[in-house]
Amino acid sequence: MSKYTLFQWCPVKEKVVPIQEVAKRAQSNARDLFIQDEMPPTRNPLNPKEIYTSKSKLRAVYRAAGAVEVGNAYDKGYVPEKETRRSETQVINKLMCNLRDRLNHGR
Repeated sequence: MSKYTLFQWCPVKEKVVPIQEVAKRAQSNARDLFIQDEMPPTRNPLNPKEIYTSKSKLRAVYRAAGAVEVGNAYDKGYVPEKETRRSETQVINKLMCNLRDRLNHGR
């Protein structure tokens, strides 16, 4: 054991922590970044007798049948034009705020 301890800023905890803790969190988070192919048993809507636990196999069956997987965002009121306008407005507002901050701190 070394008598010295290295510390590093942890953006998740928003404080300085021993470097071992940051490294452990990075390893566990890296594993979570991969999209898993496994899913809970799901019945195929095209053929209810088939049950799949693999996303890729279910999507291959959809493609073979000519079906398109769209999700349920539109059922929940998703309007692409409205979302695009909202995100553009947020980007513009954030840019203007950053410019004001730079001008005010530059004095």
